[in-house]
Order: sequence, then C-alpha cells, then structure tokens
Amino acid sequence: MWSLVDEIGIVGLVLAIAAMFGGAAAQASIGMGLNLFTVGILALINPVFVPAPILVHSFVLSVIASVRLRQDINLGEVYLSSVGLIIGTLVAVSVLALVSLDHLPRVFGLIIIVAVSITALGMNLPLTKSTIVAASTAAGVMGTIAGVHGPPIALVYQREKPARIRAALLPFFAVANPLSLLALAFVGQFGWREMYASVLLLPGLAAGYLFAPVLIRALSPAFVRAAILLVSAASGVGLLIKG
Repeated sequence: MWSLVDEIGIVGLVLAIAAMFGGAAAQASIGMGLNLFTVGILALINPVFVPAPILVHSFVLSVIASVRLRQDINLGEVYLSSVGLIIGTLVAVSVLALVSLDHLPRVFGLIIIVAVSITALGMNLPLTKSTIVAASTAAGVMGTIAGVHGPPIALVYQREKPARIRAALLPFFAVANPLSLLALAFVGQFGWREMYASVLLLPGLAAGYLFAPVLIRALSPAFVRAAILLVSAASGVGLLIKG
C-alpha cells in the first residue's frame, strides 16, 4: 500500500480524498453524484482509482443509505433494473476484453461527457418496466467500463420527488456496483492494487457521508446537480486531452 502512496504522492492523495468527499456528500444527499463527480478527477490524479475503487465506495455508500430508506424501496423495480444491469455488464466485459488499457483514459473521458450531456439535457422518459430495463442495460455498460452508472437510470426517475429518487437510485447502485466489480475482476482490472486504492479513499467517503445532512439543508438539489455536471464535464475534457 505504501508504495502506492509514494506513486500517487501526498498532494495527489489529498486531492483524491477531497474528490471522494464531494462525491459522497452529493450521492448521500441527492441519490447520485459520487461516480459522475469523481471518475474524471481521480482518473486525472492516478488511473488506479478508476473504475474499481470508485465502484467499491459507491457500493458501500449505497448500501448504508439504502438501509435508511428500506421502507420506501420498490423491490419490483430493483428486480427489473437488475435484469438490465446483468445484460449491460456482460456487454461491457466483451468491450473491455477488446479495448487496450492505453485507450481507457480517452474512453473514460468520452463516457463522462456523454453522461453529462444526457443528464444536462434532461430527456423526459416515461417510468415504465421497459424504460427501467433499457436504462439499466445502458447503465451496466457505462458503469462497468468507466464507473458511471447513474445518468441513464436517472433519466427515468428525474421527474419524481427527491425522496422517491433516492429510494430508487441508491438500491440500484447497491446492485450495479458489485456486478461491475465482478466483471472487472474477471478481466483483471480489480485486484489487490485497486483494493489498496479503495482503502486510501475511505476518509473522504466517511466525511462526505457525515456531511450530507448539512448539504441537504444548505443547498438546493438543483445547485448540487449543476455543480456536479460542471466539474464532471471539465474532468471529462481533461481526460480526452491528457489521454
């Protein structure tokens, strides 16, 4: 682990923990944001953080938050989204087996920009069984390749009330992230090195989760959403340039 710390550097590690803090606070308060906010930033700091360590933390946070919301969770919708996630994850495994690791930063950047565009456009999709499965399939592909599951499924629920969105998205991520981690382990992109990187980010996750209630009271969901999109777009462009 300490060799990894030396590789990342103290400044890089502090910035990575700060990014995780912002993403965790956003996700715990509005239901999504950890992956979209942190993927581009962490990939620019060090590729070891993307996508597996982000998926680990998104899973942990989503499970903890889902326990609080368990009475509001629609298990039928969780089942439908799980079907789509399995299909999408299998597609992503096939893609990862063909894409060179040297090209992944550009792939991450492109997926982030696409995800931001989808979220910003706010396309109005009806909440039906078909759209849940279709959006979950797309999320499975995006999440496994780049660690960003949220935008496709968020489109389906974006017109719902904030509490309903949290109750739908948080258990969705609790299912989506372990599926993607299994897929990444299968293609050799989730091992001890990525686990060590996950441990290094734990302070940011814990602090962000504890700070979320303050964020809920202090800022509107619209402001948090706009900030996430702005930072995510900038990091996505940075990855395309750096890659």
